[in-house]
Amino acid sequence: MYLTREMARSAVYGMANFYSVLRGVYSSHGMDVQDDLGRRNILMSKPQEKYFADQLAKTYPSTKTDGTTGQPDISIPEISRELECKITSAHKTGAWRLQTDYVTLKKKGSLDYLYVLCDEDFKKFAVLHFENLTVDDFNLPGKGSRNKANMNIERAMQKCHVLLGSHELAAAGKIKAIEEKLLTTPSTRNSAIRQLNKSLETWKSRKAVNFKLEAII
Repeated sequence: MYLTREMARSAVYGMANFYSVLRGVYSSHGMDVQDDLGRRNILMSKPQEKYFADQLAKTYPSTKTDGTTGQPDISIPEISRELECKITSAHKTGAWRLQTDYVTLKKKGSLDYLYVLCDEDFKKFAVLHFENLTVDDFNLPGKGSRNKANMNIERAMQKCHVLLGSHELAAAGKIKAIEEKLLTTPSTRNSAIRQLNKSLETWKSRKAVNFKLEAII
């Protein structure tokens, strides 16, 4: 792992300060940058690359960010790494869609990814650093998706370092409730215990993940 929590926190702090200025510029012209979070996140993609590259350069001086078509978002020659940077907000349903360009990843074979998850106000974040993701870690692109593939989070999280924020199984609450019920169920109630264990096994097999964002200020 070549990114640390300290690097992530400093980079995100820089991004948040930049965003405060950006929001002020929009407001001074009668616009609200938060009206469209998709566009807002596009505007913040370059700052993401810059501030994380600045942090990496303290350890790996040859680190650079290019941003032009066909070039990696961040390259780290000292350790022969390329880092793809993504920034995203939750869908209206509360779900997180972590995407990549399927064609590019298939051509590269494997890539490292840095996903910054942010709330609407750009005050709370999770930072996820994935190493050596392949197309097997993503679902096939759907029709009309322009080759954008959604991450198979269950599979990809095995290659993830969570630098800010936290994550847990979406079924964690249900699992805990069943386990507590098992502790209070008399050992003589065999059928009830069997049913609870069966239900526990079912919930534990559900690998959907929830992310909890962390305030950095």
